[in-house]
Order: sequence, then C-alpha cells, then structure tokens
Amino acid sequence: SLSGLTIVVDPGHGYGKSATVFDPGAIGEVVEQEVVLAIAKEVTEQLKAAGANVIRLKTESEFLYTRERPIYAKGYGCDLFISIHANKATGDARGVEVYYFTSYSQPLAASISSSIAKYYQNYVYSDGANKNRGARYSYYHVTLQQDFPSVLIETGFVDNKSDAMALASPTHRK
Repeated sequence: SLSGLTIVVDPGHGYGKSATVFDPGAIGEVVEQEVVLAIAKEVTEQLKAAGANVIRLKTESEFLYTRERPIYAKGYGCDLFISIHANKATGDARGVEVYYFTSYSQPLAASISSSIAKYYQNYVYSDGANKNRGARYSYYHVTLQQDFPSVLIETGFVDNKSDAMALASPTHRK
C-alpha cells in the first residue's frame, strides 16, 4: 500500500523556462510533452488507486520553473518526486533510462528502469530486445532534492518508431 505517502508527479517540460513560452520538449515521431503529460495523468491515477496522495504538477498550464519543481514538491510534504520525460537521440537508440542523484534514489531508479524495460521487451519490441539503459547518476535540477527520493524517467525515445508508438498508445502508457 502507498497509503499515507505523498508523491509529486512532474510531467516534464511545458511552462518551465518561461511563463510565456511553452517548451514541448523533444520532437520526433511524437511530441515529448504531449506523451509525458498523458503518462503522468495515468501514473497519477494508478498511484491514487494504490492509496497515495498524489499531486501532479500542471506543467501544461502553469508556470513552474523546472529547477524549482522539487522545491514546490517539498512544500507539499513530498515523500517521493517523479519527473517524467522522453528521450531523443541520433541513430537507432531505444529503451528506457532513469536518472538519480542521491544514493537513496538509486534503488528506485533501477527498479523503474528495469520494470519499464521488461514491459517494452515483452509487449513493444518485435525482436524481444531488453533495452534497459539503466539507472544513471546525473546532476539534473529535478533529481537534486535531498529530502526525499527523486528520479527523472526517460520513458523511451520520441525519434524511435517503436518507442514513439508505445508512448503514443493509451494501452502501453498504462
């Protein structure tokens, strides 16, 4: 049960750099902010169903500096912060990776990365490839908070056809 936990979900990009300029994130076969917003809404519902108190940041309509999103989360009494993104790269990159900064965020990052990669392997990739790019230490604004575990999830590659179609699919977003 997640009862009693407060989890803040951040759909990446949106109004995070400027109050007047919308940042769509990476653009490929799909637009990052559109798919991560849909994923964030789904994750919010699933976490609520598991008993968590969930706050989804309204990045699609409210200006929240990206670097300050974990600070907003702290104000909600956050126990866990999840920032959802999608990758873009040149070549045929595909798969999932999850970034963390603190050592106590690493197990969560590894678990999420493994879980999503297994889903892709079983239900998305026709070749059955395991493209778990892993838990990766990094210095992102949204992972620096040290009061609670925080991770940045790269849910797939918007410029890889199979990843992008999965990101766009309501079935796969669950």
